[in-house]
Amino acid sequence: MDKIFEIESPEVFENISQHILTKLYYSETPDSLPSHLDDDVITKAKQDLISIISDNNFNLYKIKDAIDSKGWPQEKVKLFHELLETNKSEVFHAALNHYNSNYCDTIVNFDWFLKYVLGTSEMKTLKYPLLQLMMSTLNKNGKQNKIMYDTKKDILLKMINALESIQ
Repeated sequence: MDKIFEIESPEVFENISQHILTKLYYSETPDSLPSHLDDDVITKAKQDLISIISDNNFNLYKIKDAIDSKGWPQEKVKLFHELLETNKSEVFHAALNHYNSNYCDTIVNFDWFLKYVLGTSEMKTLKYPLLQLMMSTLNKNGKQNKIMYDTKKDILLKMINALESIQ
């Protein structure tokens, strides 16, 4: 992070800092880097920030105190605090997904599709799925996968019975 706080231009510093905060757990680098910075500096800055965040137990106030104690220029620290405050939900959500995804895929989104059938005679001969669950998952590399589960009528009946038995 030291080299990031040495950037002269406030606009470039803000753009690089914004990129670091929004892409903290991904290996992407900004499109335009100053000449004295390379991809390794951005990667190292992300690792440093991840360490600061985890060392302070994801407590925003402790993270800000840790950044204050580094001796970086105060106006840039203030700007970084503002960016961190603005992006705190995204940063902590990305951290949660990252740590959860280290053990297994994390569900990001899901949709239920229910096919409605009228008439009991048609229900007895039904062969296609009545209920479909489509999930988007995120793995530790940040790659999203789509998974679809089909539920036939016997499993659906078991689910309905289980839900009805809950008191």
